[in-house]
Formats: sequence, structure tokens, C-alpha cells
Amino acid sequence: MSRGFYAKLALTNIRKNAQTYYPYMLAGSAAVMMFYNMLYLLMSREIGAMHDSMAVRTVLFLGCIVTGFFSILLLLYINSFLIKRRKKEFGLFNILGMEKKHIARIMLIETALTALVCIGVGILAGMLFGKLALLLLLNMLGMEASYGFDVPPRAVILTAVLFGAAFLVDLMYNVFQVHVAKPVELLK
Repeated sequence: MSRGFYAKLALTNIRKNAQTYYPYMLAGSAAVMMFYNMLYLLMSREIGAMHDSMAVRTVLFLGCIVTGFFSILLLLYINSFLIKRRKKEFGLFNILGMEKKHIARIMLIETALTALVCIGVGILAGMLFGKLALLLLLNMLGMEASYGFDVPPRAVILTAVLFGAAFLVDLMYNVFQVHVAKPVELLK
């Protein structure tokens, strides 16, 4: 089978399962956005220029850890729900003659597309709302805000790496679930 066949089938699967995939993508994008915003606040120059910057950065660092941890847990939980709903479809593919390695290839493409959308949209939304979050924080602390727009490259890279790893774990879990199950079990 041609490589384009698997990509086309993956796109069809995402569109066909839109009721479950779109909320998953929305939740993933929101999680990426929240984590990026926390990193943006942590790495911003305005926070570094404060006289108590170490205390604020410590709180923001802990916020990054908590946000990242719960975001990844949320993605893993939603993914497990998603794979449970799709097992019947994968079982049907297997019974119709598609090998498990081909099903894994389809899952790889679906996960890659989902990860690209979630990470891309989340980082872009984080860039849009990051400055707003910084202005709100500076207002709460009674400080003057400088006007300008900066994007810390480290925040973008760290966010993309963390959530790329989370989607990779999702993919490995999905492939393992399909690999160990028999086709009849998948259909039930």
C-alpha cells in the first residue's frame, strides 16, 4: 500500500471521530497554552527586573511544574478514553486484513497530526495571551509594565519538547493496547 493511503486513512479517522478528537485537541491546546504562559511569565524580563524577583520566580517555577504535571495527566487520561472508544475500529481493520504494524502506522500519523495541531495552536494562543497574563501579574504586584512583545525561544522549545514527549507516550500506550489485544477482544 502506498504511504499516502495511511495518511488519507488517518485524516479520515480524525474527521470521522470528530466528536472525540476535537475536544481532545481543544484540551491539549489549552494545556499547552497554560504551560507556555507559565514559562513565559517565569522567563520574562519584567519579572527579572523586580526587586523580589527570586521569590516570584520560585512561585512561577513551582506553578510550571504543577501545570506541566497536571496537563500531562489530563492528556494521558483523555487519550485512554479516546483509545477505548476506537478499539472496535482498530479490531475491524485487523479482521479485514490490516496488520497491526499498519494500524500502528495509522496511529502514528494520527498522533503526529494531533500533536502538531495541539502544540502549534497552544503555543500561538500562549503567545497571544502571555503578554496579557504578564500585564495582569504586574498590575497585581503594583508595577509598571513595559510595552513590547517578546517571545522567549526557550519557553517555546521547552513547551514543544514536553508536550511532544507526552504525545509520544500516548502513541506508545495506544500501540501497546492494540498490539497485545486480539482482534476479537478489540471488537468487544
